[in-house]
Amino acid sequence: MGRIWLKTRYDSEMNMEIPHSPNIANAMYGFRELGAEIIPYHTIDEIYDKVDREDIVLDYIDQCNLIFRKFGVEPYIPDYPDSMEPFLGRKIWKDTIDSIASNEEKWSAGYFVKPARDKAFTGKIISSIADLVGCGNSTENYEVLVSEPLDILAEWRGFIIYDKLVDLRPYGLLDGTRQSYLYHYDENTVKKMMEVFCEWQDRPAACSMDICYTKDGRTLLVEFNDAYSLGSYGLPSIEYAKLISARWSQLLCREDEYHF
Repeated sequence: MGRIWLKTRYDSEMNMEIPHSPNIANAMYGFRELGAEIIPYHTIDEIYDKVDREDIVLDYIDQCNLIFRKFGVEPYIPDYPDSMEPFLGRKIWKDTIDSIASNEEKWSAGYFVKPARDKAFTGKIISSIADLVGCGNSTENYEVLVSEPLDILAEWRGFIIYDKLVDLRPYGLLDGTRQSYLYHYDENTVKKMMEVFCEWQDRPAACSMDICYTKDGRTLLVEFNDAYSLGSYGLPSIEYAKLISARWSQLLCREDEYHF
């Protein structure tokens, strides 16, 4: 059975080693309940040569990608799969961050902008030149996905494991301006989304399907995200561990020991 490598840090107040983040801690609890062998470490350099193809590393995105590249793997799933286009409810197109930054009509239009392939910056609405701060740098002209903005009242992160939507967890703005608890998604639309997802030929074994409820009463797809780079958002620890294991197993072309 593969090992679980756990990134930890020393907490001086408690005088003990603890998981490096709440998400890593939640995954640790899940794998512990599943009977996994868990090995703590501090930096990825300590374990890089020790990690086998059967193992799972609980770390941040860049560190996980380093391990995947060790085995010749480049994880990728599209934010907006072609088959899911009917659920988007808005136009989405590609551009570059330099093109947007140099064109007032674009940076003042209130479009939602996010990196096309990596986590170079966090996606956000660009409605003024000030909103471009932190979106790239002078040496890299990032390709971006641009979309018409949505007037969102509530958002949920849907966790999918082996074609089953195991949970929908609320997420979104935390500043108190969005009263998400007042609204609910349309369950029939979500069912249709899952039916189409299960027909997607190259679908991931585990991922998130983020959805929203808009001011005009629509339940829409926000985006997909890869399971190895997801926060838990309150997902029970065992389900969170199984989510991670399913995707790591698929990416590294091996049997999922925790698929039960």
